[in-house]
Amino acid sequence: MKVTLINGTNRKGSTYNIAHMILNKLSKKVNLEINEYFLPKDFSKACTGCFNCILKDKSLCPHKDELNPVRDSMMKADLIIITSPVYCMDVSGQLKSFLDHFGYMWLSHRPEEAMFNKIGLSVVTAAGAGLKHTSKTIKMSLKWLGVKRYFKFAKRVMASSFAEIPEKCLKQIDKDATKLAKQIAKVLLKKDKLKAPFSTRCFFQIFKSLKKSHPEWNEVDTKYWYDVGYMDRS
Repeated sequence: MKVTLINGTNRKGSTYNIAHMILNKLSKKVNLEINEYFLPKDFSKACTGCFNCILKDKSLCPHKDELNPVRDSMMKADLIIITSPVYCMDVSGQLKSFLDHFGYMWLSHRPEEAMFNKIGLSVVTAAGAGLKHTSKTIKMSLKWLGVKRYFKFAKRVMASSFAEIPEKCLKQIDKDATKLAKQIAKVLLKKDKLKAPFSTRCFFQIFKSLKKSHPEWNEVDTKYWYDVGYMDRS
């Protein structure tokens, strides 16, 4: 199984270590090939809002050369893991900048077929508050990209570094990571037989109907849906 791990910071702190804890447990159940990226080291650009990707073509993104290696890895992955510590009650700024570059791939625009058979996982840690909102930001992106299943691992570690996490908290994290790895392994091994989530199927039909009734809203999107055969799907 191919895994793309995108770390929301360069810092190898609690979030990084917990993500690798989960991967180590998962690797005992499933053979893994892991491609790992760090932000902003592996992608440092902020979206300029030029609309080239949405109104014209993804190849016209001014940051495509730096973005494409990470994007290509995501396209090939069975499991996409996105991590972030809580920064001011949300994901890190560099992760948000990264996710902004994939708006054109959302279900409302030009969803990629490959994304429909992927499993997504968010790993989020905080010394205090903000876990729910931060996890929701990552979930929203993965959901609108069309992933088949989504898991989250959000932990209040009560420390500013992995080494400082209280022993009791660390034991619970290890226990929960073991349980999650088992759940993910089970889904990965049967993902080809799973149906897309009901919400994804509903949104797909809504946007298909809108593109048929209002093709002029975004002609590039409409042409894409016809070209890849989405309009012929029931």
